[in-house]
Amino acid sequence: MQTNLAITTIVIATIAVLAMIVPLDLMSHDNKTQGLGQANAEMSGNSMTAPHHDMAAMMMGQDSMSSDQSNETQDNDTQNTPLSKTSDNVTVDFAATPMIQTNSLASIQMHVKDSKSGAKLSHVDWAITVKDPDGNLIYKTTTGHSHTGNMGFSVAFPKAGESTVYLTVSSIGTTMGGLEPTPKGWTHTMLSGSPKGFATDPQNNFGSREFDFPVYVQNIDQTHTLNGTVPGTSVNLEFSTASNKIVAGQPVTFIFTLTKAEDNSRIIHPDLQVTASTEGYIVAQSAPVEGPLAMDGAIHGHPGVEEVTEIFPSSGPYVLDIKLQPSTLSNYMWGQAYTDYQVFVSEPTGSALSSTTDASTNPPPNTVYINGLESPFFTPDVLNIKVGTTVTFVNTDGTTHTVTSVKPGTTDADGTFDSGYLKSGKAFTYTFNKPGTYDYACMIHSQMRGTIVVS
Repeated sequence: MQTNLAITTIVIATIAVLAMIVPLDLMSHDNKTQGLGQANAEMSGNSMTAPHHDMAAMMMGQDSMSSDQSNETQDNDTQNTPLSKTSDNVTVDFAATPMIQTNSLASIQMHVKDSKSGAKLSHVDWAITVKDPDGNLIYKTTTGHSHTGNMGFSVAFPKAGESTVYLTVSSIGTTMGGLEPTPKGWTHTMLSGSPKGFATDPQNNFGSREFDFPVYVQNIDQTHTLNGTVPGTSVNLEFSTASNKIVAGQPVTFIFTLTKAEDNSRIIHPDLQVTASTEGYIVAQSAPVEGPLAMDGAIHGHPGVEEVTEIFPSSGPYVLDIKLQPSTLSNYMWGQAYTDYQVFVSEPTGSALSSTTDASTNPPPNTVYINGLESPFFTPDVLNIKVGTTVTFVNTDGTTHTVTSVKPGTTDADGTFDSGYLKSGKAFTYTFNKPGTYDYACMIHSQMRGTIVVS
């Protein structure tokens, strides 16, 4: 009789637990974040107002973090606020995602305008470089172009601290090395408010200007508030990692801490499953959490803290899908809960960033690197040599340029030397047999100028 009574008690207890747990396929995904792309929405007009905690939440795949909680955890010293800088009557307005955490995709939005009138500039070229606090390159383009003065991009910052966005903005003149733009394609001050007003808007051939803006990045450390499938229940899942940078091929440990949402008290004995994927392909998945007991050995946190170490095979964006449920020993029964986190995996240090020469390094003797629309446009932009020296010009940029000798103070070719069109990675050599000062420019991008001094 005692044996039968014990069996009956176990069966009743198991049925009770099963009744409290909703099967996985019945879980509603309504609490999943929608509209991630809204975080990159372009700012309109001259306003630099950007979404605050909502943008940061969407960028990190956050489900239901309240604005109060976000503001409490945000350090004002690492809050990105709209900035504006002016150089010789050209102004750039700059705004980054207010709260950026490491390895999360962040939005950068910029506008270029005439500082006197406040009107935006049409047809402007942008060269953009982003470097982390150690000066490592994490994003670069020299061929950005905006028709209405707006420029935006998104990038994941792999390291906490103050990163820097460097800009060179350049106007479009009336000549472009045989690719002469019509007046419609020149840079104008859009007093009319539209590039369509080019016939009456004044031309603004300002040349080029350089700017830099700081971007503040925090370590990953965030809490998602999740609704359980049991009505009236909710939990906090705190996600963190001790690593400042997630690197392909190197192990990284993620830490998950689970508490009750109502009082932030620790939940003991939860089960958790982590699925890591990129572009729909699963690269790692822990044991499932299904049924009242995780029979296949799910990640389990006796004190409410669970860890998993992953090694990501390649760089790029990844998604960590999280499934949570209590075990039969938990002190809080919420059914099941779901969320996801987005992380960015960086290339290992020292790996190639591009197939072309890195223009941030010093070139060999008697060599000039063509950087493109990023100032300085040539490295070095002034080269001193002796008579009889052969100089090699190497196009380290991703787009085509020329090296053409010009009359002093102009962009008119003087016929001394001309490389013709140099594609990315190509080189041009010229031997300087006479002393003098030789000015040269790119015939496609006339603001790109350099000098060779021969003695």
